[in-house]
Amino acid sequence: MGEMKLLVIAPATSYEPGPLGDLLTRLAEDAVETARREGWTPTLIGLEDCGDHRWQPALAAADAVVILGGHDVDPRLYGGPLDYPGSGDHLVTADRRALIVIQACRADRRPLLGICRGMHLINVAYGGDLIPHLVTHLNHRRPEGDPMRDHLVDVAPESSLAAVLPERQVTVRSSHHQAIGVLGRGLKPVAWATHDGVIEAVEDPERPVLAVQWHPEDQGAEPDQLPALLGWLAAELRDATERERPAS
Repeated sequence: MGEMKLLVIAPATSYEPGPLGDLLTRLAEDAVETARREGWTPTLIGLEDCGDHRWQPALAAADAVVILGGHDVDPRLYGGPLDYPGSGDHLVTADRRALIVIQACRADRRPLLGICRGMHLINVAYGGDLIPHLVTHLNHRRPEGDPMRDHLVDVAPESSLAAVLPERQVTVRSSHHQAIGVLGRGLKPVAWATHDGVIEAVEDPERPVLAVQWHPEDQGAEPDQLPALLGWLAAELRDATERERPAS
């Protein structure tokens, strides 16, 4: 297989100065650098602050897609309340474009990985909704300083995620206050937070779609997690290439 083109989607590439913007910029840069080390040719696109002439050709050219974390998903996309604890800015343009990207990946079976907000968007694209603010949110993020919190996750055996992360219980690094509520049609939960049962990963058994609630791209995360997930994307891409190759 030749060059593997990976589209890495962030909510934006230019954020308001401050801790959140700095964090999201760093996470995106780290994801891109890891992808490059793992043999991908990555393109980073911020859906809120780019034109259609940039993200549409980038999607068309991509062999696989990663949707990164960031701001809360616009609650109007899943029928949620507009006002809730911890509500921040909603990037409406980015969210609507991300749903188009997800549906395109579903339609042409393009390998897709969601991370944190990316998992939320995938669930919404599949017709599910979100819990706007977890009662147990302090188990999933820190209130001050470094927002990342380490905790344990139980992985379902005989799932795609279990093939990627072979330990049945893994330590993950997360920073979120929202979670999947009603599961989207066609998605299967494959990991749960050990301490409170929040869904931590989902996959589509019929398509190459996998999403995790945590941040494997964070510098403090287990160093093998993001390479393993990117390896899953590459394996799905190789399988698709083999299926399309004419028999000799």
